[in-house]
Amino acid sequence: MLELCFDMSTRGALRVAQHCGGGGIAARGFILGMAEGPTAAADHWAETVCCRAEERLREQEILRREAIPLGGNPGDVLTLSLGLDMGDIREPLGEARHQLLRKWYDGQDEAADRDWGRNLEAAERLKACGPGDTVRIWADHTPASACGLLHAASLLKDTKADVRVVFLPPWRERSDGVVETYLGWGEVEPELFGRFLSREEPVPPVELGAMAHRWEVLRQENAPLRAVVNGAVRSVGEDFYDEMIRRHLPEGQTKIANIIGEVLGREKPGIGDTWLADRIRWMLSAGELRMVWEDRERFYRSVVERA
Repeated sequence: MLELCFDMSTRGALRVAQHCGGGGIAARGFILGMAEGPTAAADHWAETVCCRAEERLREQEILRREAIPLGGNPGDVLTLSLGLDMGDIREPLGEARHQLLRKWYDGQDEAADRDWGRNLEAAERLKACGPGDTVRIWADHTPASACGLLHAASLLKDTKADVRVVFLPPWRERSDGVVETYLGWGEVEPELFGRFLSREEPVPPVELGAMAHRWEVLRQENAPLRAVVNGAVRSVGEDFYDEMIRRHLPEGQTKIANIIGEVLGREKPGIGDTWLADRIRWMLSAGELRMVWEDRERFYRSVVERA
């Protein structure tokens, strides 16, 4: 069985999820450093750190003990990590997308090229599937994943493969009553993937064809952005997220990193930081924001204010 996802974090988690579980913690230990002459405050800090670490270790032990391994071969975990919610999608696997990936990796060209190769390999393996092959797709409702699912359908529609999809629910209640919320599969612990197999659904050929057709429509529209609106992928303008940015512009001066962090943390748009950074650059060029102090090497550390 091929396992398909749409970001590198989920790819790594799936590879672990295939063979996770089966035992407790082999070893545990803590190294705490403090100044000479420990004080009551330092003792309290050390105790707090130890307690939190112990709690985390207990949680991990429970996860490992209750994990349901997916099984399979790590080499069969594929990813189409293409960020298809942003930019030109006329050629999703073309050189323009490769160069856009390099831009997002911010100078880490070797890593970008490595991951680009994984994308191309995944696409070829999907197109080579036949009636005897099974593809399980791990999808969520972030724009990149929603677009990735439609693109994957276009690659699989003529293969006659057995295609299935596991959609990530927005929340999960733990055994201790705590509710965990999720935005994307990349936030899910590897030990938990097996628990979501009950949500696996077959994708009938007619539905696969409809999804592939929807992707073709989006390709023809080739909008600057695609977003999930009322549960469906729509083409939207480049200013779609601008109001979110404006809602988190404080009075006075602030770092660009703070603005982006507020948008991602509070609005949870399901997109990466690169598009928000580009829109802040546009606001600066349009005179909506004023640069107070510019860090030419690290744009996010620059300080801005409302114009």
